[in-house]
Amino acid sequence: MKKPLFLVALFLSLHLFSQTVNNGKDVISAMYKMYNGKWYTHFTFTQDAFFYKDGKEERKEVWHEAASFPGKLVIKYDSMNSGNGVVFANNTVTGIKDGVAKQPRPFIHDLLLVGFDVYYLLPEQSCKILDSLGYNLNTVREDVFDGRAVYVVGAEKGNDTIPQFWIDKERLYMHRIIYKKGKQMDVVFSDYEKMEGYWVAKKVIFKSKGELQMIEIYYNIRFPKNLNNELFDPKLFSQAKW
Repeated sequence: MKKPLFLVALFLSLHLFSQTVNNGKDVISAMYKMYNGKWYTHFTFTQDAFFYKDGKEERKEVWHEAASFPGKLVIKYDSMNSGNGVVFANNTVTGIKDGVAKQPRPFIHDLLLVGFDVYYLLPEQSCKILDSLGYNLNTVREDVFDGRAVYVVGAEKGNDTIPQFWIDKERLYMHRIIYKKGKQMDVVFSDYEKMEGYWVAKKVIFKSKGELQMIEIYYNIRFPKNLNNELFDPKLFSQAKW
């Protein structure tokens, strides 16, 4: 009896993720169904951040980051003892300078939302936020990106000037996102690797109007079982360690 039951389970799984996708909500719903309860909740890593100007590397920085999904990310610049960085939490962003938190301002981090939070928030909630950010969820098409089949939500083929995100058709993680926060950004998640059973993009490339702005390379990647919520309190930034 084991073999027939296995085949039934396999059929149901394939049917679930090969069903017709008519709009962006279908894509978000499929992402949620595949990974809700299975995606990593806590994530820490170090990154080398390479900044570019006129196509040439201008400088390199080392950042230390900790994330808790949905919606929380803290970045320390230079060292873990740094008093400089930024905190994203509760749909706000707070800059930290010399250990002093600046005035928080409203901010929804598109990369966090589509790359991670969609696996935790109910699809209706994610779609409501995406709609408020200007993504046209009624527009979806299939394409190929870096040799993999993808769903593109938000724009017709050839239009790279409006908000859109590119989702791996099989694995249902994000490859690319175009959004506007002050200036338009075109961001690619690449070098995906399966680590401890989780898919992780180890390289992120940022462009604006076709010009390379920054490349992030991730290492020292870990998936802690827990992270103290105080890490994401701007007032406690200086003593935060992970």
